[in-house]
Amino acid sequence: MAASVSIRVHPVVLFSICDAFTRRKEHQDRVIGTLLGVVDGNVIEVKNCYVVPHNESSEQVMVDVVHHKTMFDLHQRVAPHEVIVGWFATGPELYNSDALIQEFYSKESAHPVHIVVDTTLRDDKFAIQAYTSRVLSLGDKTLATEFVEIPCETIFGDIERVGAELMLTGFNDPSPEAKKDTVNKSFNDEAETLAASMQRLADLVARASDYVDSVNSGKVQGDPAIGRYLADTLALVPHLAKPDFERLFNESVQDSMMVTYLSDLLRAHVALAERLGTAALPIM
Repeated sequence: MAASVSIRVHPVVLFSICDAFTRRKEHQDRVIGTLLGVVDGNVIEVKNCYVVPHNESSEQVMVDVVHHKTMFDLHQRVAPHEVIVGWFATGPELYNSDALIQEFYSKESAHPVHIVVDTTLRDDKFAIQAYTSRVLSLGDKTLATEFVEIPCETIFGDIERVGAELMLTGFNDPSPEAKKDTVNKSFNDEAETLAASMQRLADLVARASDYVDSVNSGKVQGDPAIGRYLADTLALVPHLAKPDFERLFNESVQDSMMVTYLSDLLRAHVALAERLGTAALPIM
């Protein structure tokens, strides 16, 4: 892959990786998984990921190939445009076994990338590094696999920023009381942010209403460009009665709760499959 390639990662990917790390099995040093996204020239946009159960030692690595393929097939039904672009791992640095895993993903993607998420939070920083690989050879003999670091950035909007800041806060105190206090504080901060956003929206609507009233009364000379902009904005707002709006809102909340429930159920099944030790197949 060209050295000019760069990676753009969505926050949901980082959140999923950190969540998987906190839920890892006892005595497991790190978690690995598959990265999904789209490739646009030399820019790889990573949009989703899923964990792949594995066991590794200093001499060998085993991954659950059946789980990997099953998860990818299910994801293709939801987002067929997203393909395998590489794999991720948690930890402060590269491992000796990473070359073996990179070789496995080379069969899944033409030019797989490797993202390392440092969950140790050294120096109170959340570090993310991305690599591509190249084979070092002497004649026809392959000597080793070299990882080359490439640019990596996180992209998110205002809505995603709330979740990213919550993820960076973390739970440093393992006591349940401290975790509960942190969760309550996060929810309160989010509620305050939502209240501030709604207040700002109300202020903007009030300013627009005052402007329209001033133009209609002749106090202010109307600007056709502003008038067209306001008309286009109002045309985008659906005209719903209060009962219909409440019904749609409640249905949306129920759908969100159902997605959360199904996600928790899927995590429980994955955890159960890991404990039963199902289909752990070697890479080589």
